[in-house]
Amino acid sequence: MNDPELEKLLRELAPTDEERTLLLEEHRQMEKDLLRLADPLPPPDFLSKVMSRVAEAPARPLSTAEVWSGVAIFGLALSVAVVLLALNGASFGGFGVALATLVVKLRGGLVAMGSALNALWSTAALPLVLGLSLVLVATLSAIRRLVQPLKVVSR
Repeated sequence: MNDPELEKLLRELAPTDEERTLLLEEHRQMEKDLLRLADPLPPPDFLSKVMSRVAEAPARPLSTAEVWSGVAIFGLALSVAVVLLALNGASFGGFGVALATLVVKLRGGLVAMGSALNALWSTAALPLVLGLSLVLVATLSAIRRLVQPLKVVSR
């Protein structure tokens, strides 16, 4: 504690260190209780009551405007797809060739990465293991930090 007024007040209210510690703990507990009162938890049966009301409520019928707007959006998307297919020669041959080229390039990249890893392993296994271990530890600690729930601590 750096506040001289607070220390003076504590000395007046509680003459011994044990009494001051108890007083501060009591104050901390009261702060926690006040925070709980400010934002109370919902009643235990809140969710079941809401879900029963939702189940009892009648479903809203679709309006004709909603149906026609859905049909218009679907028709527009279908016509754009047909036009684009017609512009590309109405065949999937170009797509198949592009997909095959991508697979061949990916295979070549994977083979290159495998041979690079093999060369690294045979020449510098210890630095490789240490480097990969550090990357793994850093990644796992970052994930752990992101997943941890926030803790509210009152003083």
